[in-house]
Amino acid sequence: MNLMHKVYVVDTGALLSMWAQESQGADMITVPSVVEELQNRPSQTRTEMLISTGRLREEAPTVGYIAEVKKVAQKSGDFTSLSDTDIELLALALSKKEADYSVTIVSTDLSLLNTARFLKVDVLDTTSKFTHQIKWILKCPACGHTSGESSEGPECPVCGTTMRRHPVQRKSVR
Repeated sequence: MNLMHKVYVVDTGALLSMWAQESQGADMITVPSVVEELQNRPSQTRTEMLISTGRLREEAPTVGYIAEVKKVAQKSGDFTSLSDTDIELLALALSKKEADYSVTIVSTDLSLLNTARFLKVDVLDTTSKFTHQIKWILKCPACGHTSGESSEGPECPVCGTTMRRHPVQRKSVR
C-alpha cells in the first residue's frame, strides 16, 4: 500500500514558477505533454534538471482514467475549459490516488483545480487564486436556455448564440 507516499502531479504553471525548485524532496510526476509545452529556455533547463536528478518523472495516464475525468468534468461544468493536457494530468492524478498514493495536483489553472476537487484529489494553487469549488452550467445570454453539463456544443440549441459558463453552486476551499 502506498498511502503514506506523497506524490505531486505538476502542470506547466508549477514548472514555470519556482515552486518545483523550492519544494526539495517532493516526489513529482507529470505527463509528457506538459514538458512539451515549456517554451522558454530557463524553464526547459530547470525541468530537465528535475528529470535528470529523479525529482520529476513523466508518466502517461490510461484511457480508462481519461474517460472518467471527462465524465466528471462534464458534470462539474469544466469540460469545455480543460485542455487535453489538463485532462491527462487529472487522469494521472486519479490513477495514482486509486493506487493508494497521497496525491496533490499543483497548478495555476483554475478549471483544472476545480475538476480535481470534484475528483476528490487534493490541490495546491501556487498563485492562491483558487478560493471556491464551483459547479458550472452553460447558459445562453440571449434566450436563457441552460444545460447542466458542458458536453454540449458551444452554441445554444434553441437560438444558436454561443453559450457561456454560469456558476450555480460555490463552496469555499479554505
